[in-house]
Amino acid sequence: MPARRRLIPTAPYALARPLFGPAVVVFLLLLCLAPVRPALAASPESGPSIVSLAVLAAPPDNASVAWAIDQYQAGRFRTLPGKVFTASGDGVYWLRVTVAIPPGVASQAYALDLNWPFLRLLEAFIPGQPLAQPAAHGEWNLYRPDPVPLPPQLRGNVTVYVRLAGYGSININPVILPARDAARALALRPWILGLFFGLMGSMLAYNLFLFVSLRDASYGYYVANAALLIVYYACSSGLAATIFPAPSREEHALFFKCFELTTAMVFATMGLFTRSFLLTRGTCPTLDRILSGQIAVSLLLVPLFLIGQRVGAIAFLVAPMVGMATAAIITLAAVARLRQGFRPAAVFLVGWGFYVLCGALHSMTWAGIVPATPATVHAPMVGTAAEVFIMSLALAYRIKLLRDHAVLAEQERLRLSVAKARSDEAREDLARENTLLAMILDDNRFGIGVVQDGRFQFANRQLARQLGRDELTGRLLADVPHAMPFLGNTLDMTPERDSEREVVIGSDGSSRTLLALGRLLDLKRPELGAVYLVEDVSEARRLEELKNDIDQIMRHDLKSPLATISGIREALELAGPLTQRQQRLTALLERTVAEMTTRINQSLYLYKLEAGSLQLTPAPVPLARLLEDARLELAPFLSAGGRLDIVYDAPPEAFVILGERVLLLSLWVNLLKNALEAAAESGPVTVTVSDPRAPRVAIANPGEVPPGVRERFFKKYATAGKRGGTGLGTYSARLIARAFGGDITLDTSRPGMTTVTVTGLPPA
Repeated sequence: MPARRRLIPTAPYALARPLFGPAVVVFLLLLCLAPVRPALAASPESGPSIVSLAVLAAPPDNASVAWAIDQYQAGRFRTLPGKVFTASGDGVYWLRVTVAIPPGVASQAYALDLNWPFLRLLEAFIPGQPLAQPAAHGEWNLYRPDPVPLPPQLRGNVTVYVRLAGYGSININPVILPARDAARALALRPWILGLFFGLMGSMLAYNLFLFVSLRDASYGYYVANAALLIVYYACSSGLAATIFPAPSREEHALFFKCFELTTAMVFATMGLFTRSFLLTRGTCPTLDRILSGQIAVSLLLVPLFLIGQRVGAIAFLVAPMVGMATAAIITLAAVARLRQGFRPAAVFLVGWGFYVLCGALHSMTWAGIVPATPATVHAPMVGTAAEVFIMSLALAYRIKLLRDHAVLAEQERLRLSVAKARSDEAREDLARENTLLAMILDDNRFGIGVVQDGRFQFANRQLARQLGRDELTGRLLADVPHAMPFLGNTLDMTPERDSEREVVIGSDGSSRTLLALGRLLDLKRPELGAVYLVEDVSEARRLEELKNDIDQIMRHDLKSPLATISGIREALELAGPLTQRQQRLTALLERTVAEMTTRINQSLYLYKLEAGSLQLTPAPVPLARLLEDARLELAPFLSAGGRLDIVYDAPPEAFVILGERVLLLSLWVNLLKNALEAAAESGPVTVTVSDPRAPRVAIANPGEVPPGVRERFFKKYATAGKRGGTGLGTYSARLIARAFGGDITLDTSRPGMTTVTVTGLPPA
């Protein structure tokens, strides 16, 4: 029967064979789609079968079957054991196909199908028979779906010589088909193409309608992509050549140029659609730049195809690599967005993945890795139909999600507007409170300032007045006299201790004394600066000096009457014998005078210690003797029910310290008296003396120091819950201990117990 010829450009997948060596791994994953010989092929028992297949590369001008027979007889044909033939390029080949026709079988009921319609030359000969398949006129690409019919009344082994030329690639997988099935397949082809292009057209119209309705760019890009795919498959399936014949080489060149441009635009619209659908611009900038590069490279092919024949040939070779890069980049983008939580990417990935797998199967067929069958030859159309349908669903799903997000965004906008209204109201309240706070800060008797990087970040009016300025906020400390040494160093601030400094401003009679307490704003980040509270203590210092002067006068003035009283007692004893009652009274008078003198001396010592004017003359003093003398002074507490236990971890005489007896005795009396008062009748006070080389004395008593007093336990005038307490006992004890190089610490970690420990007193 006459052959039907179709002009057809090559598919871009056909150009990918140099890059598909590694595709064997992909092929193993596609076994489920691996081609099998059609069920229509005849088995050796029921009809003709192919016995052997041989091939010979031939010059284009040797079109005589006699020449081919001579070449076979000369042994130049190469036998193909696998009965398949693959080759690359545009060369001309002779195939020698030996068909075995069993007796009783009518040969005209069968046809030879090469299973490869992408040929630019096809001519079949059977020696001694009329021309089975006439040659095509012209040397440009054809689409040849028709099989080669076998002539009638052939018997035994029949030899068929086929002269053919491919374009880009050849993958011949010959089979024998019943003629009626071959005719049925050719008759079904228009229906199959109609179904495919009908689906593509309906999806194009559907997405065009949604694009016009929704004004979503993704629909616009997909409409363009679907339209270009329709043109692409119209060319690759031979449909366009049927509708618009191109009988001349020039017409065919123009037709093929349009096909190349369509292919480049398909790659570009795929990237544009992916970029818009996956919303990569704002969510994944790196991925968006990669997609933009893919789009730019695809569009670059358009002018390359148009420049000239030589440059167009280079672009023709580069196009398959651009197609593979497009497939990889779009797949990567879908996977990345899916990992980021963009749910429509899952549907996108299913449709695109199936499309890529079908395209890869078709490309491996062009590369000769996979045998050619109707399934592998038409795999791209199947993948495209599925991809178009699934992508339309993905677009609808994406629009639904975007609308849901828009609803949520509107709800969030309303919530934020309510929150903003509340924030504005709160801001107004805060402004009023800030105004009140500013008034309080400015009218306070304390100067308040925040210092960071040697600059006043904030300073109230009182601080400015104290430092003799109208305004301090924003000024450098170095520009304000006395400010840098007074407020410019935070090195002495620690989490346990704030900074405390004092400075005298002015040298004449109007001098003022300022006391600053500083604390870091953030203990872990000293670079944030510190806040200072500055008080003018000039009057307090003047009153304290006046009080000290009065105390000294009183101490001095009290000593004279005591000396007089002591002289009267001696005069009474010299005047004559005294009765026993008189002797007891004079003895009591002597002890009272001695105690008063001792206390006046102790007070004088404390004053000198505070002032730093006491000249100490340390001498060896037995620690055990001091503790026993303190016990005697505290006899009234012990006789009233108190108990004092002293424990040594070495012989008592081993504990000798350096100091002045009067001051050290005052230290132990004050500490033991505090412990006995706190213990009351709850239990004994235990004194533990240890380590003669570095004496350590721990005084433990039942009862806990109130939490509000613990931090200022050793401060002057610190007391709580004690009738007649002055708050000088622990203060003077620590003052005396530090005067001799020691210290006293407080421990309240044991529930229900208080321990005061004296350490650091130098051993003799």
